[in-house]
Amino acid sequence: MRKIKINFKNCYGIRELVHEFDTSRGQAFLVYAPNGAMKTSFARVFADVARGQRPRDAIFPHRETTFAITDETDSPIDLDRILVVEPYVEDYTSQKTATLMVNQDLRRKYEDLVKLIDEKANIALIALGKAAGIRRRVQEEIARVYGSNEDNVYFLLEIVYSRLADQNDPGFGEISYDEIFNDKVVQFLSKDDIRRQLADYVDRYNELIDNSTYFRRGVFNHNHAATVSKSLMDNGFFAAKHTLSLTDRDAKKKEINSPQEFDLAIEEERKRILSDPELASRFDAIDKQITRNVELRQFRNYLESHPELIPELSNLDALRRKLWLSYSFVAEVELREFVSAYQAAKEDMVEVVKKAKEQETKWQKVLSIFHRRFSVPFTLRIVNQHDVMLKDETPNFVFKYYDGDDHCEIGRSDLLKVLSSGEKRALYLLNVIFEIEARATQTETTVLVLDDIADSFDYKNKYAIVEYLKAIHEDDKFVMLILTHNFDFFRTVQSRLSIGRNQNCFMAIKSDNTVVLTRAGYLNPFKYWRENIHQKRKLMVASIPMARNLIEYTEGDAAFDFGFLTSLLHKKPESDVITMSQLAEVMNRVLKTAAAGGTEKVIDVILEEAELCTAEGDTVNLENKVVLSMAIRLLAEKLMVSKINDTARTDSITSNQTRKLFDSYKEQFPGDLATIAILERVMLMTPETIHLNSFMYEPIIDMSDEHLKSLYNELKSLLQ
Repeated sequence: MRKIKINFKNCYGIRELVHEFDTSRGQAFLVYAPNGAMKTSFARVFADVARGQRPRDAIFPHRETTFAITDETDSPIDLDRILVVEPYVEDYTSQKTATLMVNQDLRRKYEDLVKLIDEKANIALIALGKAAGIRRRVQEEIARVYGSNEDNVYFLLEIVYSRLADQNDPGFGEISYDEIFNDKVVQFLSKDDIRRQLADYVDRYNELIDNSTYFRRGVFNHNHAATVSKSLMDNGFFAAKHTLSLTDRDAKKKEINSPQEFDLAIEEERKRILSDPELASRFDAIDKQITRNVELRQFRNYLESHPELIPELSNLDALRRKLWLSYSFVAEVELREFVSAYQAAKEDMVEVVKKAKEQETKWQKVLSIFHRRFSVPFTLRIVNQHDVMLKDETPNFVFKYYDGDDHCEIGRSDLLKVLSSGEKRALYLLNVIFEIEARATQTETTVLVLDDIADSFDYKNKYAIVEYLKAIHEDDKFVMLILTHNFDFFRTVQSRLSIGRNQNCFMAIKSDNTVVLTRAGYLNPFKYWRENIHQKRKLMVASIPMARNLIEYTEGDAAFDFGFLTSLLHKKPESDVITMSQLAEVMNRVLKTAAAGGTEKVIDVILEEAELCTAEGDTVNLENKVVLSMAIRLLAEKLMVSKINDTARTDSITSNQTRKLFDSYKEQFPGDLATIAILERVMLMTPETIHLNSFMYEPIIDMSDEHLKSLYNELKSLLQ
């Protein structure tokens, strides 16, 4: 991606912004945007595009919105290639974390093994379902019968097949499962009176079986006989001229020479039992209950065709087991093929899973890097690592929270309740890192928009973020647009990432109709001032607070030069006569510069430069804010001194002059509320700017100068 072109109009407060980011000079771009300029709106447009949504003007929805984010060919950048990182989103989790946990070789091997087994398992399930007469819920029904977890189909099918070795076929392979086990029939058979009547029927049936010529209760009945007949036929017993004997209760034997003779003998005995008048009478009592219910007529017809089922209806759980055992015998070939394939692959699968559990993944490396760089009271582990690696499951995380020597494992929602705001942001950042690292594994370049990512972090974690940005910067898979309203962060990132200040560093300047990204003017204002103080009088007067601070630190506040410069920051008797040449002498002495100065009065120059500042657009220049603040204080003190009109009182002030003048003004003019309100703003807004030092100038730059301009003009109007 050689270029990123943006063209926004009426997007979340941005009236118009047209810019082109040229990656030929580097793939990281740094944008400093003072509060209110455009930072969040800029990121929000990218976020909408990434979500497939249309940006808009939230305040003036009637305005026509246009937007374009394109590459060097003017083709729209695909939404999947845009990632916006907001300052903080509490519930954010990366959807790509699992990709960091995948070992492709292990997954491929596991998938090849599973593919074969799944095919065999699916064939076995289809065969079981066909035998039962159902297409769906086969796995669910088997799990119910065998009291097992239905999720593990391999385990279920192994259980089903194992039952064939130690049990006989109950002979119900032709029974349709849903004819018995549907809600209406089960509800009917669960009634107390029906259960009693079925028990009576079974009692009589068992009596008949106990007296049967060939059947033996619990050992051999007509269902077993049907299974035997089929087995003999399938295995060519009679075709081989073999015979068998049926032994009655008197120990008399009947020789059987053909399958037809066997089936006829069994069928005659079955009919004799089922035609028993008393048994038929007991069934009639049940049948009357069935025929009263229109919805059960199909069930009644089915029983008429399969009277051997009636004795089984008194124990539905036992019948369910018998049915599925019979279906298993029907699907025996398919079950055997599955078990054979599964057992052959099982050892290999176990070995792959073992390796997956031991695997050091990119995810774990990211986590290790995070904990080395960021200070948080928790660590993170994944419960189902091998399933994520091999089966494409969603990661299941738990957090280990530390309090001194104690620790406990908790979920994410509980963790958020106890973390500080900074720690919550660190957790958010961890998920962001997962997302970024996952995208680093992709072939396509990602446009990464970072919206004040270090906002509200302490300095230790802030510098950890900078170091991570440096790591991203070294990866050509990303084009970074780093947005910030913090000048200190702006300078730090520029320095640590070596982003070309004249190529890829920008400052956002907002006017009524447009936002323009201009090349960053200077990143070290004091160095710029010192190097240009000889040719720009604005810089000379703006340097007064800094030079005064230096004198205070090196010589103390009793030094002559300290008092001299103080006379240019407060209204003193000598303030109006000090010239630029006199100021230049002090500046050259303190700052080691070569300023020439002139005959102009310093106070006049301060006010003239302040006028010029008010005519400029909203800027990030520190000198503008300093000069405006100096002019505001001088005008405020001039106003108060002129109104108080007590020279002896005002000239005797040696410290905290503005505060003491303000207190005197309120005392003498308590009813002048409008002026007092303006002067209160002077007291609030100007002290830090005028008492400038290295610890305070970044916040001053971050502050918009619009309020200073407004305050300056209000004070000026009071003096006219």
